[in-house]
Amino acid sequence: MWSSRDVALIIITAVVVFVFSVFVFQMASMITGIQGMNFIFTFGMATFISLTFLLFEGRRWRFFFHNTLVMLLILPTSLGGTPYDIFPRLVIILAGIPADLVLNSLYKFFKKNNRLVWWSILTTTFFVPLVNVFQISLFPLYFPSEFVATYTNIIIIMIPWIIGGAIVGGFLGYKLYRRVVNFT
Repeated sequence: MWSSRDVALIIITAVVVFVFSVFVFQMASMITGIQGMNFIFTFGMATFISLTFLLFEGRRWRFFFHNTLVMLLILPTSLGGTPYDIFPRLVIILAGIPADLVLNSLYKFFKKNNRLVWWSILTTTFFVPLVNVFQISLFPLYFPSEFVATYTNIIIIMIPWIIGGAIVGGFLGYKLYRRVVNFT
């Protein structure tokens, strides 16, 4: 049984990711009109992903439900496709399943050895590229081949930035987590 703290944490983290996605992450592409410009803010999204994993403390399925709620919240936005088109956003849910299973299985090992900062970086460097792999694999089912080819090329070009942003975001997420833990 989940505690009310877990449910509240899932809702709060999903709303924070939603607000960041709407007001920061998608704005770069919307303002410039350049597809893939939102990858500039990978470190911000990775920070929230890392913080979310750390706040759930290795408990199973919290991150998966967090991702499901994020998907439902971004449904009316243009982030990830046409508004109210559920199929391209399923990538968020599908990527959350292996991320939740693999990364939360490793939490106790890193916590026991007092290496949560490395686990935090591992979570983001695993999850962020995993979402991109799922997008490249599943977007041909939803989008025209021209869009998929362009999107795939953008991801390939941005791989160093995406991984670097994931590493920086994982570290920042850990620092933010330490502040939250010390504050409460």
